[in-house]
Amino acid sequence: MKPAEHITKLITSVSDSTRIQNSRERQIISLQQYTDPMCFILHKGTAAIYRGYDHLLLSHIKGPHIMGLNLLLEKNSELYFQARSSVAYEIVPRSRFEKNIKEQDLWEPLAYYFMFSSKRFLQNNFISSGVSTYDLVRNNLIALMNEDEDLRLATNTCDYIQEKTLLSRSGIMKMLRDLKHGGHIELHRGVLITINNLPAKY
Repeated sequence: MKPAEHITKLITSVSDSTRIQNSRERQIISLQQYTDPMCFILHKGTAAIYRGYDHLLLSHIKGPHIMGLNLLLEKNSELYFQARSSVAYEIVPRSRFEKNIKEQDLWEPLAYYFMFSSKRFLQNNFISSGVSTYDLVRNNLIALMNEDEDLRLATNTCDYIQEKTLLSRSGIMKMLRDLKHGGHIELHRGVLITINNLPAKY
């Protein structure tokens, strides 16, 4: 479960309503132009996290959420964000977070934030590392089914899997066709409607 109360405490400690920006769907948000380490605060909406050098889709986040809070990193990561809906966000110097965490004794909320982040990292790593091509497709079908319904219904299934795995589009499409014809999944105009029973092997 997401520790929203703890994340909100961290955000409240630094947030300034005059700095909150609004973004339309599909807009790209990056921290690379900043010299000092910065944090990305997602107040409302859903955003995708991409790895910069190969544009791999790592995850989706939903507000309230914070990215870039690792105090051990000396520069901004090569990640970038893309709005998946209308979003409200804020970019804050990480030093301000560090100062307020110490002064306001926010170590417990910070610990819950990192425990949640570590859990998500391990979950993503478990379904993507050292597995077969079919397992990558299978695991990401399940991941897509577990996304918020609004996001899932607005997402092309093949695009989602390709962005999450960088597998060839033709190979993904073949597997999806076979799974659909076998009655294992239901697709409508490329959108995943339901999963009936995914076979363990392809």
